[in-house]
Amino acid sequence: MQLSYRVRMILYNILLFAFAFLIVVFCVFQGTSYYYINQTKDALQKTAQDSTLFISQELKNIQSPDSLKNRFIANSLYLSKSISENENHRVLLFDTDGNRIADSVEETTINNSLKAELDLSLAENAPVFTLKSINDASMAYFTAPVTIDNTVVGYLGFIYSMHEMDTFLRVAGILFGIGGLLGLIVLVFVTMSFSKHFFQPIKDLTKISNEINNGNYNLTIYYKHTDEIGDLTHAFNGMVTNINNVILQLESERKRLAGVLASIDDGLLAIDKNGNIITSNSYIKTYFNVSNPKTIYDFQYQSFLRDIFDSLKNGKDHISEEIDCNNRNLLLIGSPIREKGFEENYMIIIRNMTAARHIQEEQRKFISSVSHELRTPLTTIIGYTDMLTRRQVADPEILNRSLNTINREGHRLLRLVDNLLNVNKFDKAEFDFKKTNLNIVLLLSEVVEQMQIKASQTDVEINYVSEELPEILGDYDRLQQVFINIIHNAIKYSNRGDIIDVISAIEDNHIVVSIRDYGPGISEIEQKRIFNAFYRVEEDRSRGYDEGGSGLGLYIVKQIVEKHDGKIDIVSQVGEGTNIIVTLPILSVLIYGGDTDEKNTK
Repeated sequence: MQLSYRVRMILYNILLFAFAFLIVVFCVFQGTSYYYINQTKDALQKTAQDSTLFISQELKNIQSPDSLKNRFIANSLYLSKSISENENHRVLLFDTDGNRIADSVEETTINNSLKAELDLSLAENAPVFTLKSINDASMAYFTAPVTIDNTVVGYLGFIYSMHEMDTFLRVAGILFGIGGLLGLIVLVFVTMSFSKHFFQPIKDLTKISNEINNGNYNLTIYYKHTDEIGDLTHAFNGMVTNINNVILQLESERKRLAGVLASIDDGLLAIDKNGNIITSNSYIKTYFNVSNPKTIYDFQYQSFLRDIFDSLKNGKDHISEEIDCNNRNLLLIGSPIREKGFEENYMIIIRNMTAARHIQEEQRKFISSVSHELRTPLTTIIGYTDMLTRRQVADPEILNRSLNTINREGHRLLRLVDNLLNVNKFDKAEFDFKKTNLNIVLLLSEVVEQMQIKASQTDVEINYVSEELPEILGDYDRLQQVFINIIHNAIKYSNRGDIIDVISAIEDNHIVVSIRDYGPGISEIEQKRIFNAFYRVEEDRSRGYDEGGSGLGLYIVKQIVEKHDGKIDIVSQVGEGTNIIVTLPILSVLIYGGDTDEKNTK
């Protein structure tokens, strides 16, 4: 059963009072006991000293040839009676062996009452004091050696009743019990009276909170006092007013958001973690012919949307993929919506890429047609800048810097035109390569040596390792272009001080060339499109290069490799680098001489 807060507060006060009361009682009882025990101990020690002096005087006054020990034993009963009469204690005397020789009380039932104390006193030759409870009465036990002229003649024992301490503690316990009970009654009465006054405003707050929970935001609480409860009611009334204003503002924002969503050209789905649709716009119905979807599972014929939702729910941070749906090329972009303090939701954007893909196709055709007209003037510009850089000028530093910039940009544009022309050539079925017998190890060594100069500009080192390989049939210049392009990209996306590993080996009757860098890597989505024409990864992946790319380099590389009946693969992981693997077949029949244009491979 759940107790109310008022009852719990009363119980807490009772427990606190009881705890504090017990501490006080404990301290008083312990302090009193400590006082009485110390007083008794000091008194018994003083009595033992006086008794020892009395015994010494009595034994020395006896005219006898016996030793002091024998005199002590012979007169022990007299001595114990005399000491007991003076001190009003029970007195016991023992010889040096611990045997009782006299007792001021005529009884034998407690013959060994002081045995433990006497044994300890015999062992340490010193006084021993203990406190015992006998029949619910406190008794002080004390033993001490009787030393006369530095000789122990026996032992003296006292049994002293602590009746006065017991009586005081018993009376004090009764008084504390009565006082504690009266205090508890007063505490309960006062707590109940004040708690009713304190909790009434809280009950009002609870009642009005329930009303607000039911949608009634026009209620306030009246409380006339200016204490802490008054501050609470004032803050609560202000909160109710603010909630009402916020609800009106949210309603206005909701209508504004609905207008914004309706004006977006992309389809939009916002989904909670349970698959419920939070919001969507009209393009969802246009693309998928689904009206007023409530959950992601209402898209019965669009399983790709459910797949994206499941992937995001399973922890993926970003998903981007293209699909063909209803004669449309759609780009699907999914990402989680994370806000601190709120549950994770998910957003899926559906973008119609049909027109964009058509424009890209038209762009290819346009570039192919204009590239021929760009090549001649660019070649002229490069030749002219080469000539000017060799002249004597008044300010050679400025002139050389300007001309070098023009020269570099001219070559850059020329490379673009050459790439465009190469793409146009490779797309023609009648285009063929000039294949000869070539040494792939020698070719790779020349490429590595050539690219090491460029790599040194960013402190990148290229390591080439190869086993002995047979010759292959291929176009020397085109294959050289392949590996220059791949290594150039590896340098471009490597960090300063990185290493690029180039390895060539034989595997399953093929020559496999692996070019491995340790740069930022490529995502799975980009790996699927990296060999497409005009596709380029993000510009910020490169490290310190100002050379722009046309997006045709790897496309041309793939075309060249496939023309050699080979294949090119990419293995990459974001943050761990990229490995480009080129596989070329080893032909059992090599061509020498004849009509084939053989390349001198040195």
